[in-house]
Amino acid sequence: MNVFVTSSLVLALVAIPVSPVLAANDGTIEITGRITATTCLVEGKPPGSGAATKTVDFGDISAANLAVEGQTSGDRGFQIQIGGNAECLDGDLAKIRFDPASPALDRATGRLNIDAGSEAAKNVQIQIANQDGTPINMYTEDSQGVTIAGNSAVIPLIARYYSTGKAEKGTANSRVGFQVVYQ
Repeated sequence: MNVFVTSSLVLALVAIPVSPVLAANDGTIEITGRITATTCLVEGKPPGSGAATKTVDFGDISAANLAVEGQTSGDRGFQIQIGGNAECLDGDLAKIRFDPASPALDRATGRLNIDAGSEAAKNVQIQIANQDGTPINMYTEDSQGVTIAGNSAVIPLIARYYSTGKAEKGTANSRVGFQVVYQ
């Protein structure tokens, strides 16, 4: 009889509907966008392959040039070349979007932290800017756009060191993932 009571109790508990705790939403995140047919080669490599690498060499920069918070130094122009293939459609606008999940990306400043280590410089980040010098918050912003013509385009950018305080000597290297996006 004990088995019958236990089995009946289990069946009764399973039959009782469980009501989840309902909470009101705090808001709505609306996602917008579109998928384009434009797929340009990036630095001669297939798009989406992760194979394009762009190296920007600052050389040696004096810590004295980065003695005060907010100072920049070492501006170095570089370009991301796209296209050369028929799928790179003329008239579209191409921009660089930085990977917000890149480990070196400081989400609070939108700049890159330098690689940590015993030989690393102190109080320095790396800032990427548009060709006109306007800083790009790499966590929330894309570069300025360039119109594709002749199935290709060049997206000009600037890399520079940014002082977060009085800079101290050492290595100052970093990296960030990027992709080309189209409008």
